Amino acid sequence: MSYHIKQFQPGDIIFHGGDSSDCAYIIEHGQVEIFFQSDHTVIDILSEGELFGEMGVLDQSPRSTSARALTDLTLLEVKTQQITNRLTESDPIVKALVGVLLKRFRSMLPKQVISSGSNSLLDQVASVIEQAGLSKFKLESELSSAINNGEIQTVFQPICDIQSGRIAGFEALSRWTHPERGFISPVEFITLAEETDLIIEVGDLVFTRALEVLTQLPEHVFININVSSKQLDDERFLNRVLKKAKANGISPQRLKLEITETMVVDFKLAKQWLDKCRNIGFPVCADDFGTGHSGMEQLVELDFDVLKVDQVFIMNMFKNARYQTVLKSIASMAKSLGAQLVAEGVEDEPTCTALKALNFDFGQGYYFGKPMSEAEALKLQF
Repeated sequence: MSYHIKQFQPGDIIFHGGDSSDCAYIIEHGQVEIFFQSDHTVIDILSEGELFGEMGVLDQSPRSTSARALTDLTLLEVKTQQITNRLTESDPIVKALVGVLLKRFRSMLPKQVISSGSNSLLDQVASVIEQAGLSKFKLESELSSAINNGEIQTVFQPICDIQSGRIAGFEALSRWTHPERGFISPVEFITLAEETDLIIEVGDLVFTRALEVLTQLPEHVFININVSSKQLDDERFLNRVLKKAKANGISPQRLKLEITETMVVDFKLAKQWLDKCRNIGFPVCADDFGTGHSGMEQLVELDFDVLKVDQVFIMNMFKNARYQTVLKSIASMAKSLGAQLVAEGVEDEPTCTALKALNFDFGQGYYFGKPMSEAEALKLQF
């Protein structure tokens, strides 16, 4: 899927009644007239920010109406898959309601709409896809284009050996600067990517760049990369990464895969993921460890190679003695279980010194370095 903009002049037909429904449209600029082709009765005039053509996309029926440009017109094309993917993954009640509304709307065409002069039922269907959803469709299309055009950047934040103070590795992070909105929070666009197959494309991009960097770094240096459930469920993904690593002469041990606590609610499934990664040779890191309800269960049920302790514990260790107590317990348990420890959110020397006393293995945070470009990362001393 990519970001398709279409331009029309006044009077241009956008689609005819009876045409196949392969996409819907969001009006970026201008006005659209919706009418019945049989007698040219106008049933609606739509303006900037509105969605049309979605009815046939939802139930794969031919267009029931025609559409033409009233003014100079700019449309954003929303592909069928962008809508149907969301509907497929939505709550079953929502899907049922949309299905009922579609059937009722179809049964009323054309007589009821023409005689009443109202499209209130259409409004009900359209309300299912709220304005926020339209913005999300647009951002998804723009994200797809950004990936294809190489506009998603990869930055690298140092991870240091706390005991020696030397750089041991990096975490590879994705960044996106939107041409109009500026910097987009990774939480926003990565979450969006994870809702679709775009996360596979983002993942391929990050792994490819990480491997390129690793070929220029000493053998002991590793790179941590966040992975999603969709990536781990994709049978081809890990093997594709392994193939690329071997082609570049990189040991899988130098690629540590980070998974979040929200991904390991189902311990049986999480264990399958861990076993799959370990069999291939990738170490697995539990990201944001300690913040969720199943933190201690993870230690018992899952054999992580690395525990990455959430920054909330690190940044509060001098504000509340209880945090230090918890950190001591985590450190003791991790060592007993043979897992390495990484502290997130290390901002100053006193924090680093305290973590060193607790026998943490690694630290990550602005004290060691902010996320940086590949060129900057390669200039560091190892």
